[in-house]
Amino acid sequence: MKSIIFVTPKIDTFSNPTLIFLFEKLLEKDYNILFYGFEQIFIPREIRKRLEFYQLPFNFYEFNFGFRDIKKLLKQYYYIYKALKIKNKPDKIICVDPMGLVIAGRMNKILNLEIIYASFEIFFEDEFYVQRKKIIKHLEMKYSAEVDLVVIQDSTREKLLRIVNNFGKKTKFLHIPVSPKPIDYIPGGFDIYTDLKIPNDKKIIVYSGTLMAWSGVNELLNLLPDKLRKDFWIVIHSHHKLSDNDELKIKMLEMSGKNYNVTFHNKPFYENKDYYDFLSACHIGIATYFPNNVDIFAGKNIQEIGLSSGKFSTYMMVGLPTITTPNTIYKELNYKYNFGETIEKPEDIPSAAEKIMAEHKKISDNCRELYAKELNPVSKIDQLMNYIEDPKTLI
Repeated sequence: MKSIIFVTPKIDTFSNPTLIFLFEKLLEKDYNILFYGFEQIFIPREIRKRLEFYQLPFNFYEFNFGFRDIKKLLKQYYYIYKALKIKNKPDKIICVDPMGLVIAGRMNKILNLEIIYASFEIFFEDEFYVQRKKIIKHLEMKYSAEVDLVVIQDSTREKLLRIVNNFGKKTKFLHIPVSPKPIDYIPGGFDIYTDLKIPNDKKIIVYSGTLMAWSGVNELLNLLPDKLRKDFWIVIHSHHKLSDNDELKIKMLEMSGKNYNVTFHNKPFYENKDYYDFLSACHIGIATYFPNNVDIFAGKNIQEIGLSSGKFSTYMMVGLPTITTPNTIYKELNYKYNFGETIEKPEDIPSAAEKIMAEHKKISDNCRELYAKELNPVSKIDQLMNYIEDPKTLI
């Protein structure tokens, strides 16, 4: 059986549609996937039972060279050699984001395999204020020189990644948008009005995804009760659990208690079809990205999120007109297809929503056209699979 190594520092690997599709393709080809990573929030059942799990070796920082540290390091390399040189004999490592590349680069010191670097988050050293985090960037640059193929989402993000990394002349690049593969779903198949107890005369604005500060969720909620037209209703959906003392959860409960037009839907969808049914029952999607300097991925990486937004691609697939912030790719795509509205500040959301509803059917059709022509990942994933089988197929 063919084997391939997959290294990820993320716990939400299987919320990324590109990676889910890649796993499915690898399993179709009967690859044994050697999964190095942390415990995941969720793994689809058919994928989970066919993964071979290993703990992440090493750390993301510099090695210490005390006696115990060296002893531990030698033991880690022994287990890597045993699992990957003697037992399985893979010839490629797929690694995710800077920390994944650091781990893969360290593993590769004794493996000498081809490295495929899947970049979904870009580190910018000038945005780091903690020396320990700068070390990760230096290590990423060191190991990027050994990368054979970079999977990145679009030309803008490739340009940014090339500037901040140290790729060699041999490194190839393949653009694959973070986007779900097309599957059958039932438009409006989720009875959102009954299930979420929303009045039938409301038009639903949905935000679905992480609840981090850069998402604009707080700013969206601040439009209530007076800044948004009364016939609009906001639905916030996330599979991330919030603690009872979380400020955002408290805020949403208070607003619900005051009968504001808002619902928090915190139930995960275990099947993609059910999730798409849910989204297609809404009228407008929110895919906003407001950069900040709070965390290392929330600056320029968020400012030019581009086609690394699975949220945006999913909205397009189900024909959900969308309000976004104006990064380079979104401005180009909206000019070409008219998928909704791009805004400069949260206060622009009410007028943007009204413009969308004025020609909702036409914009919804535009979204599906955009997905079909720009975001459908099937041919790109096939290119990646061809490369994995034979690197000479990618010129």
